[in-house]
Amino acid sequence: MRRAGLIKPLLRINNTKSRVWRENYATQVDTILPEYALDPKEFVDFKKQLRQINLPHKDGYTCLQLECRLCDRNKQPASSTQKVPDQGLLAYVNKRTGAFICPSCDVKTSLSTALSAYQVPLPAGYSKPPQTQPHYETRFPDLVDVTSEACDALGIKGLKEAQLNAIGAQWEPEQQLLHFRLRNASQVVVGEKVLHLGDRREETFQGSSSSGVLIHGVGNKSKAVLVSNLLDFIVLATQNIETHCIVCLPYALNMLPQECLPGLERFKELVFWLHYDASPSWDAARAFAQKMDERRCLLIRPTETEPAPHLALRRRLNLRHILAKATPVRHKAITTFGAMRNDILSELQNIEKVNGVKWKRFPVLNKLLKGHRRGELTIMTGPTGSGKTTFMSEYSLDLAMQGVSTLWGSFEIRNTRLATTLLRQYVGYPLDDRLQEFNHWATEFERLPLYFMTFHGQQALKPVLEAIEHASYVHDVMHVIIDNLQFMMGVSTYRGDKFWEQDAIIAAFRGFATKHNVHVTLVMHPRKERQEDDLTTSSVFGTAKATQEADNVLIIQDKRLTAVRGKKYLQIAKNRYCGDLGIMPLEFDKDSLSYSSQIQNAKRRREQREKTANET
Repeated sequence: MRRAGLIKPLLRINNTKSRVWRENYATQVDTILPEYALDPKEFVDFKKQLRQINLPHKDGYTCLQLECRLCDRNKQPASSTQKVPDQGLLAYVNKRTGAFICPSCDVKTSLSTALSAYQVPLPAGYSKPPQTQPHYETRFPDLVDVTSEACDALGIKGLKEAQLNAIGAQWEPEQQLLHFRLRNASQVVVGEKVLHLGDRREETFQGSSSSGVLIHGVGNKSKAVLVSNLLDFIVLATQNIETHCIVCLPYALNMLPQECLPGLERFKELVFWLHYDASPSWDAARAFAQKMDERRCLLIRPTETEPAPHLALRRRLNLRHILAKATPVRHKAITTFGAMRNDILSELQNIEKVNGVKWKRFPVLNKLLKGHRRGELTIMTGPTGSGKTTFMSEYSLDLAMQGVSTLWGSFEIRNTRLATTLLRQYVGYPLDDRLQEFNHWATEFERLPLYFMTFHGQQALKPVLEAIEHASYVHDVMHVIIDNLQFMMGVSTYRGDKFWEQDAIIAAFRGFATKHNVHVTLVMHPRKERQEDDLTTSSVFGTAKATQEADNVLIIQDKRLTAVRGKKYLQIAKNRYCGDLGIMPLEFDKDSLSYSSQIQNAKRRREQREKTANET
């Protein structure tokens, strides 16, 4: 992917690689993989074309499975009596993004590009995309069979080295780590996942063009248990559970790449038995279930009597009994208290995680809002020039530094300027006169899960929602910021009534936040009020629907221009989660572009130390 400073647009045409990039947002993830948008009509036409040429295909849970015509080994068309193509030569078309993925020849392209390979006869001048055999070189050349030393360091009572060797584990004695291979849908090794036994830290290494999962169990099983870490995988894989395969997700609860989905297509039932070690991961099971088709997903909700597998083993609980208690992720339209009982108990026993991600720069927000939760809608408003965008950038940066994947839709200011502000807030001082430090800080900043839409100026609702939904599916975005809502008005068919148009936009974002379990923050201008009057929830532009639909309403009150000792502060005017209301003083530091008292206090202490050192 080409770099342009800090912003890397996803949607452009790279003529040297003949890849079509999605144009709706930019990302900081350094990857060469293209992002695709699926045209439903194109997908229907493709399936119709497969039937016309009598090519067997299967409509799976997340992908359309068919014979790969891009593989050199697939030179002859499949016979009409063949129900399913040879498993090793299957290609997969993602039904949400349209990505055409062949694990055998390591090709990932768009459906529109692959369409030509399925035309009879082939179009004039057609040439297949470049193919490579998937080959992954391990980073750990000194691997040996697992020894008793590794079993002792792992600390699982009764575990034998033969059991670890049987599930594919290997031992690296010098670095004291257990090693597992990750495989794609064609059972080709595409990466590795390691567990450092000293500090129980896990690392995942994969090739840039593919992603795999760790699966233990025979191939004819139609059920699987999904776990988020290697410790749980080892515990369940060594229990000899006859009914289920055991699957370890590659990146824990942080994200699930779409390249992993073909490897899970064969399972009719998926049970999420996850270890929630941090607040951002609390709703990961529901988000992943939407990606994998909720109809086949079950969930074991964490309680004291149904903890993660390694904790259950330590407490001598019956793992099979817990597995039998899994309940559907997707509930019917009408439910009962009995059906919700375990959900309620789980939330009560994990209340801090349910509260959401805590801010480190704004502890006052933790006292009032309790945390940042997925699935909510927040309205932010304030007078023109009061610093709404600057505050929101630091607000989102704080969360992104804690692993909350964030998508910015900045229609008012350009992405380069927004990213410059974010970088300055991240560093804590301007880099104008310290350009030698730029590469270091830019590299650090790029690791944050921040994405940017490439829209600017007025935009219609439909392409914005499509871009957000795509980012939610492909990059597991948890937080979306729209700055600001007024830039989405005046370009739709509702020009007769601007208030009705705004209500429709807010309703769409409210529905999106609930359906996709994503926190949406809308920055909105207030209606014109007298400068000396405080803004209230009634001051938000438009009808009352905005504040009625919102879970949280944040208002920046700026009294510096109307009073001698006027202050600027953030008012929590609505808090649906716990009802606590209040204010947070906003003192601005120009060097760091920060409203955080923690950052400013740290700066003062640093300056005081430097002053003392100079005096001595």
